[in-house]
Amino acid sequence: MDNKKVTNLLRAVADLMDQTTEVVVETQKEIVKSVEKTQEETRKASEDFLDHSLKLMKRIEDNDAIRAYQTKLGKTNKNLADALEEIRKMREKAIEDMMKDAKSISNPMDLMSQVVKNSEKMNKQFTEEVGIMRDAVQG
Repeated sequence: MDNKKVTNLLRAVADLMDQTTEVVVETQKEIVKSVEKTQEETRKASEDFLDHSLKLMKRIEDNDAIRAYQTKLGKTNKNLADALEEIRKMREKAIEDMMKDAKSISNPMDLMSQVVKNSEKMNKQFTEEVGIMRDAVQG
């Protein structure tokens, strides 16, 4: 092999190494971007989860306070205690029904009709609860 061919071959190898280095550098940049994006999404998801958990804990606290007040009232008024227990059972049944209905939805288009049905059920139940409470207070 003459010097010119060797020189050309060495240049080709050097060019190939340069191109490989560029590809590796670009790939590493993309990996860094991807990792940073994943870290940001994970941080955001953690914050959302924490916010949701705190709100849920606050709601539980509020519900416990309400339940304690209802228990206190129930000790002084048997009719009210019975009414509150009936309402609690109605709400538990309504939640079970809504969960069962939600699990049966397979088509996203059915979701809106189910939301409307649930709203109607909630309105009807609220009316019933008002009637139960009115009867308990008057009774």
